[in-house]
Amino acid sequence: MSTWNKHYHWKTKGCTPWAKNHITEATVGKTVTVGKSGHVKVDRLSSFEGDVELGNRKGKLITIYDCSITYAWSGSSDDGTEASGTITFPEMSHEVEDEGDEYRFETEMSTKSSAAANELYDAVRNQLAPSLRPTFHAFRQSLIDAHAKDLGHDSPSASGAATPTTTTTTAAPAATSTTSAATPAAAPAAAAKSSVSTSSSDVRVSSELAVSISDLWDLLTNASRIPMWTRAPAQFEAKADTEFALFGGNITGKVISADAPKQLIQKWRTPQFPQGHYGTLALNLTEGGDSTKLELVLSGAPSGEEESVEKNLETYYIRGLKSMG
Repeated sequence: MSTWNKHYHWKTKGCTPWAKNHITEATVGKTVTVGKSGHVKVDRLSSFEGDVELGNRKGKLITIYDCSITYAWSGSSDDGTEASGTITFPEMSHEVEDEGDEYRFETEMSTKSSAAANELYDAVRNQLAPSLRPTFHAFRQSLIDAHAKDLGHDSPSASGAATPTTTTTTAAPAATSTTSAATPAAAPAAAAKSSVSTSSSDVRVSSELAVSISDLWDLLTNASRIPMWTRAPAQFEAKADTEFALFGGNITGKVISADAPKQLIQKWRTPQFPQGHYGTLALNLTEGGDSTKLELVLSGAPSGEEESVEKNLETYYIRGLKSMG
């Protein structure tokens, strides 16, 4: 490659097929011992969605990737009980690495619950799934080592690597954390506006959670338990006219009403909202036979922010709670 091309030209290489093969080879087959002779194992990569690219701009390597990965797992206990299910890492991305965050995962067991099956499931959540994280943290360097020469870099480590920067405001990205759940990072407040155009549609996300309604209410409102799923400090009291701060102060607002354990209504904002603007967030809890439905409904989102708000609620509330297992 010419000196001009190497230092001033933008060039990219698609690496998604390689990435899927690399992740498969590095993670499928991992096994954790349970008891004396039992085990749980990653059987296969059942889903790999997203894109992976390596770029070269002005002599610097740019890693660009954002993938969702799902595995099938199975296990067998000392007494011969078998269990199976899935492990999902919803976001393996350069942004997680940039923020120094930990990779979040979600687990499910499709086998009927029993003492032996639950022991296997605990091993999946506490040992097997976390054991996959080092591969994801090493992925950026593995990508560079495998493909840098194709972009004219004979010595990848000497060139450095980065990820693209952007001036576009998005939903609160993951902040620094060393746990399985991410937290939204602070961002400069938007300039004050005399009036804010708001969406005419409510933003809604919901999920069935394997927890009682009283326990879910406590997780959402007890300041000592909120950090269990937000992985960040929290200030909260389920009392009308009380101000709160979640995710280390990146979500703020005021409680409007609290009807335990069924509904919590708040004034609610993210750092991406125009200065001084709040939406109204309703958290509705409905208990079923063996689970509780949590529905989050936000009205008054700034126009154009609906998709970001939906992603924010899904990522930091629903996935945060699911990450507890």
